Amino acid sequence: MRKLGNLFFLVIVTALVWNCGKKPAENAQALWEQAEMNFNAGEYQKSLTIYNQIAQKFPKDSLAVPALFTMADIYKNNLNDVNKAVKIYHKILRKYRRDSRAPNALFMIGYTYANDTKDLKKAEKYYRLFIKKYPEHILRPSAEWELKYLGKSLEEIPELQTLSKEQ
Repeated sequence: MRKLGNLFFLVIVTALVWNCGKKPAENAQALWEQAEMNFNAGEYQKSLTIYNQIAQKFPKDSLAVPALFTMADIYKNNLNDVNKAVKIYHKILRKYRRDSRAPNALFMIGYTYANDTKDLKKAEKYYRLFIKKYPEHILRPSAEWELKYLGKSLEEIPELQTLSKEQ
């Protein structure tokens, strides 16, 4: 009986030693929190790497698509690399075309071309594609509005002039 007790003790100690040497299991939520900490510290490249890990290691996790959108947002707004942002929006459309957020990626492609690169031909193309593919989407009026005033300055948009006069 004493030998059985010693064997049990040896198994427990071995398991503890074995597990202590291992890193904690990574999951999408833990990575997300780490990416947010890096972002808040202004370490955008580190946060991009971690968001990319989420999308690569956990493509079916509920955080995969938000990680890609966040990457695009960082490229667009923090690193001023709109071309990389557009590539990520395209990736969302390819890999997650059935996801409820895929239309937002298509809209953002048009929006980025219209407002960041001023490539009005591409903006028009993607806005029209958005309206055609997602005629009932909540962003349809926004896409139509963007098309209506594509290439116009803020001073050339009557609705905005009325708002500024009221204030």
